[in-house]
Amino acid sequence: MPNVVITFLVIVVTLMMALGVFSLYTTYFSAQSITLQERETLVAQSKQLVTFVSPITFRGITPNYQYFNVSFLLWYSSPTKNVTLVPFVVNQLPGIGVYLYTPSVEENALIMTNSSGKLNVIRGFHLSSTVFTTQGQQLSVNAEAFPVGQSGTVMVNAKVSPGQIIVVWILTYEFGSWYRLGYFFVNPEDAGLGLYVTTATAPYLGNSKNTNFQPPHLFSNNQGVQLGLWFKVIDNATSPSNILYFTFNATNNKIYYIYIYQYGEKILVKTNASSNKPIPLANANVGAKYFINLSFGSQVKQPGISGSTNISIYNSTGSLINDTTLGIGEANSYVASIKFGSPYQAVEISQAFLETLQSKKGLGAFYNTSSTALRNGFYYNNTEPLYQIINGAKNNLHAIVYWYFVYPTSSPPPYVSATVWYWSIGNGSPSLDETYLYPSGPNTWTID
Repeated sequence: MPNVVITFLVIVVTLMMALGVFSLYTTYFSAQSITLQERETLVAQSKQLVTFVSPITFRGITPNYQYFNVSFLLWYSSPTKNVTLVPFVVNQLPGIGVYLYTPSVEENALIMTNSSGKLNVIRGFHLSSTVFTTQGQQLSVNAEAFPVGQSGTVMVNAKVSPGQIIVVWILTYEFGSWYRLGYFFVNPEDAGLGLYVTTATAPYLGNSKNTNFQPPHLFSNNQGVQLGLWFKVIDNATSPSNILYFTFNATNNKIYYIYIYQYGEKILVKTNASSNKPIPLANANVGAKYFINLSFGSQVKQPGISGSTNISIYNSTGSLINDTTLGIGEANSYVASIKFGSPYQAVEISQAFLETLQSKKGLGAFYNTSSTALRNGFYYNNTEPLYQIINGAKNNLHAIVYWYFVYPTSSPPPYVSATVWYWSIGNGSPSLDETYLYPSGPNTWTID
């Protein structure tokens, strides 16, 4: 084919492409009834938009902490007088840029402002419209929008679950349409969102003489004692790593201990009340959650089983993995000491309880404590359920001690106290009293 013909065809194709682009360009902006000058104005305004975002604060939502309240401050300055914010929470979509994410009806976010030292939700309106971007996209919106001033500082508050992000659009209404001048997003997980869980504590010392109670039955007695805890394996232990170390000074001048620990890929237990040989309880699978329950005493013995201490271990679904027995005798005690976790940080301890039985009639409440903690799972805060159990067990239970080691916001406290509910024995009718046990040193934490 002659070169002049080829050249002519290239010119024709190029011209057709240019006409096509011009046609699309003209159709797009004519649909918006916007001139080229107006578009250039919007682009210039978007370039003048300035935003700054503070670090986030967060708090888990009880009782299961599947969601978090996340807040941060937004400072903005816009060249336009009409500014509207559209915040929304969305799951990240692989392969799609955040600039194409759009809010849904349940955006789970709002805008607040500080007025005279008090936070107030800005009165919003429902926006159901097409929003145009300065790059040419048309995005459908069906969400709550919040009109704000030309510049200022507001608080963005959102309800998120792990893995979700918070997107904020900054809109203006110009030339008869909605335009997005800019947007930004915050990924809470990148900013440290998560639950802090204890990996080790100092010993907690419980002494009946320090309460409004006639010793020795509060923290250990010969009728019945039960202790349970949730823990999660987060690493293999190359040396013995404590999970639970429970000792009590019996009134017969003997000191007993129960030592549950992780070593390598095993969870084991041993005691000085019988053979000191370790007894395997379960395999220690990294990432797995376990519930351990132990009980002993004359009224909780299981017929046909040698020894008076039963230890059971369950997986996260509540299925029994293994149980065994230890030969701890029945003994009253003034003093009990409990230590959770280890400096090796091989496990997380989310919660634990200790309870003492007063009467055989209280066995229903006694076992309801452990079944409640097991049923509700690793993260659930059982403060209220266990209080209701002890509150309804007058003359049946002596006490319930409860530790909750999940902290749902940043900067966890160095010390975590245990709550002690007990039926005091004084003059007149017993009353339900409350006190606290404090560790002898600080806790260590990790983000779960």
